[in-house]
Amino acid sequence: MSTITDIGTLISRNPEIHGGCPIIAGTGVTVRRIAIWYKQGLSAEEIVDRIGHLNLTQVYAALTYYHANREEIDADIAAEEAEGDRIEALISARKMQKKPTTDIALEIPTLTDYPCRREFMQLPLEERQNILAKQAEVMLQHYQEDREWQELEY
Repeated sequence: MSTITDIGTLISRNPEIHGGCPIIAGTGVTVRRIAIWYKQGLSAEEIVDRIGHLNLTQVYAALTYYHANREEIDADIAAEEAEGDRIEALISARKMQKKPTTDIALEIPTLTDYPCRREFMQLPLEERQNILAKQAEVMLQHYQEDREWQELEY
């Protein structure tokens, strides 16, 4: 006799995981990630191959959730893409503005200030984005000013 699965249990939300967006229950895999790959032309089987700890039932549940809630997930995907574009533009703009050489004092929280990645991921999304943006800015400035790094580029 086969086990019957309540399909309502396959997708969940937890405010502490990915900001509460829908995920495949028991995993950290978002419905958004599955939808992105699906929209790129991957089949459910190919997605299972990419994420070995998922099974076909879970991927189809994510795809079903996506189709039933397309507006929500597409808006989430668009917001993620817009944020990526914003960060890329910010980095490009900073590359254009060469700053004078100064000593860099890293006075922002770093990932090492948090005992584990999970604690960092529990911070509000905006706070995580600010921390990572500040780290990226400091790293960019460092590599622009580092003579050893400049020598390696040639």
